[in-house]
Amino acid sequence: MTTHTQLKSDLHHLLSTNDQLTLAKQYLDDHCPLEFGSHQDVAHYVVYYRHLLAFFADGTHCGLDNSAQFVALCGHKEQPDTLLLKKQDGLHIELTINRKGRLGEQDLAHLDDVQVETPLAAMQNSERQRIWLSFVNGAQTLNSAFTGCKCFTAKDGSDYVL
Repeated sequence: MTTHTQLKSDLHHLLSTNDQLTLAKQYLDDHCPLEFGSHQDVAHYVVYYRHLLAFFADGTHCGLDNSAQFVALCGHKEQPDTLLLKKQDGLHIELTINRKGRLGEQDLAHLDDVQVETPLAAMQNSERQRIWLSFVNGAQTLNSAFTGCKCFTAKDGSDYVL
């Protein structure tokens, strides 16, 4: 009998890393669409005041169709290391940007990974643990008070902790 984990692992090995980033960007288009264009074609992400802007290779730019979906970042606004988006269902998507990363150095927007917070949550000692899945490496990660938090800077400058 094949388990869910086995199927996920088999699917992960079938996809090349480029395919994984393509799927991740398609997921972004579906859940956090841009005002126009596609995340597939973004050359650079910038935070301008409290808005996420996507710049394309031809110099045009736009924001998210729903600007409220951008909630936080890590790094500098002009060259963020991480962007945190919030889907309509309240779950988060984390974009890791790394110009020198294994995938980031090859990707137009320098995306190195996209992680999605799942609706599944584990409870341990009455503490909710968030479960994250990576499009790139397929890994599941937990974060809680026991394993550490994910900390960001909210678009208003305050701390944003998951």
